[in-house]
Amino acid sequence: MGLKRPLQKGMALIIVLMLFAIISTLMMEILFRQNRFLNRADNLLQWDKRYQYAMAAEVVAQQGLIDDLQDDVKNNAQVDDCVDEQWAVQLPPTPYEDAFLSASVQDLQGRFNLNWLISPNAGGFDRQPDRIRELEQLLDSILPDQSNSSRLANEMADWLDSNNIVDDVEGAEDPEYRDRRTPNMPAAHESELRALLGFEVTDMPEDPMLWGLLTALPPGTTLNVNTAPQQVLDAVVGSLAGPDGVKAIVDARADEAITDIGALLAGPTFADLDEDDRDLLKTRLGVASEYFQVMVDVEVDGQLSRLVTRLYRGGGNGEPTAVFSRQVSPLLTPLEPACNPFYNVE
Repeated sequence: MGLKRPLQKGMALIIVLMLFAIISTLMMEILFRQNRFLNRADNLLQWDKRYQYAMAAEVVAQQGLIDDLQDDVKNNAQVDDCVDEQWAVQLPPTPYEDAFLSASVQDLQGRFNLNWLISPNAGGFDRQPDRIRELEQLLDSILPDQSNSSRLANEMADWLDSNNIVDDVEGAEDPEYRDRRTPNMPAAHESELRALLGFEVTDMPEDPMLWGLLTALPPGTTLNVNTAPQQVLDAVVGSLAGPDGVKAIVDARADEAITDIGALLAGPTFADLDEDDRDLLKTRLGVASEYFQVMVDVEVDGQLSRLVTRLYRGGGNGEPTAVFSRQVSPLLTPLEPACNPFYNVE
């Protein structure tokens, strides 16, 4: 009997120690989860704050575009260039309450539109061989491996056109893709180029700003000659008017914005063009824009966010300005300037 009492006391002590260890572990887990929940809630609140700041800057940029359009309508001169326009400015890091905001506006119609590769018909979309060659020429100036330009251009056309036939030896349709299907409709974003079968990681240009030469807009959208960089002009205008035609545009806009495509094409440089080629250029080229991109960077307490918004600005005929794309993206590249960095650069 005398041996049981010390044994019972020892067992009770072990049980107490085990309960204490369990309770301590539970308390540590509760404190850990509570701390993680608080951090998560704080991160979400901070993210939402940065997002709301970015949305506010987007509204200001949108109003600036509207004011610019109304001013153009008032002066009967609907022209957009990236020198004298109200929107063609870049906001440096500017303090606002507890944040720093940076912003810029880009003209999307100064870029090569991937949806030019197709044209709508009654039943879908047909590929345009001439536009495919233009994209191939542009890709030659972008990709480090120029031998892949023709393949990507033809795969992009198959990606967009309505049929499921590989129209070119370098094309690709549904049977060639294992994990996805070709949309058979206009692209929503130029990044769809990365989904092509022939696109490799090594095709990503060293300078990410080169992606600013491409866009995805409705197929019939014109190219703004006042904001288009040299490479795009070489591909679109150079294919019909040659280097002299491109030089004529660059020289004309160096002094002041081009205000009339008809007057430009009536010049001596384009006099030798066939009437059909001149009419085609007149249809494809413009001096004003309706599609823009707003980029806003927000920093709060060392945390960064970027909002990229694409919007359609009505052409002065009463159409409202509307956002058609909004994306929160990581800050992997510098903020794009208002003028394409390759603007007016040979």
